[in-house]
Amino acid sequence: MSSADKLQTFLTLADCHSFTETAKKLYTSQPTVSNHIQQLENQYGAALFNRSGKSVVLTPKGKILYEYALKITSLYEEAAARLQQDAPQILNVYVSHYLGTYVLPDIVKRFNDKYPEESLQLHTCDYVELQKNLLQNRTNFSIMPLYETDDYIQTGYDVEPLFVEDLLLVISPGHPWSKRKMLYTRDLNFNRLLVPENDFIQSSLHQALKRTHVKVNIEYKRSIEAIKEEVRGGDTLAFLPYYAVNKSITSGELITRPVAGLQIKRSNGFVLRRNTKLTALEQIFYTYVKQSF
Repeated sequence: MSSADKLQTFLTLADCHSFTETAKKLYTSQPTVSNHIQQLENQYGAALFNRSGKSVVLTPKGKILYEYALKITSLYEEAAARLQQDAPQILNVYVSHYLGTYVLPDIVKRFNDKYPEESLQLHTCDYVELQKNLLQNRTNFSIMPLYETDDYIQTGYDVEPLFVEDLLLVISPGHPWSKRKMLYTRDLNFNRLLVPENDFIQSSLHQALKRTHVKVNIEYKRSIEAIKEEVRGGDTLAFLPYYAVNKSITSGELITRPVAGLQIKRSNGFVLRRNTKLTALEQIFYTYVKQSF
């Protein structure tokens, strides 16, 4: 393991005061965190942390190393930037699978048409991968769903919402409810409901259904497209994000009906590393995307 990795472990532990939380943030094991700290303490011949129960705090010598570790990691980043100055600029944009499939392709196409001299690569990732890319400094920002219940993102990064969308109840045109203009929460009881395999969407749905005392038979599916296909072919229900279904609704393949007293919304936007200056190309793309909503 490199010195840079050990210093990153040291800085993270100093900031969150917990071996367990440090392991979670660095996507590694607690023994690995302990090993990194032990190696640093052996290397410098000094105790870097005082341990009190589950909490740890820097010793006076640990505070000295903390100041230098910040400078060292900053120099690593500066060196990487300098070495890449003469290389062709490629902007790697990391986004959620959902946004990369249903929302951003048209925006990226317009961006490429407006800035043909720039090179942009769109990478779609699951939610955990997006968190990891930010943590490991692979990117200065990600575009992703924003969940208030995700304390790690909400407290550790700058969050800038782009748009809020509804999770719409969708059914097939042949469903018995298609002739109704309004549904009520009691109508949903004991129906089969398809839900994407996404922890935060599931949590939002569970909270909304519990709040309105609705009892449904939930079945989880891996992809939104699989859910849409199944809904089109039968009497199944689904709550899906607006941009995933708006074209299907416009074409008549699916229909949506409001449910009185039940609204489920989700915010999407930028998650940016704090105290980090965007490159010129990142700033151009960031501004362009914000102006697109």
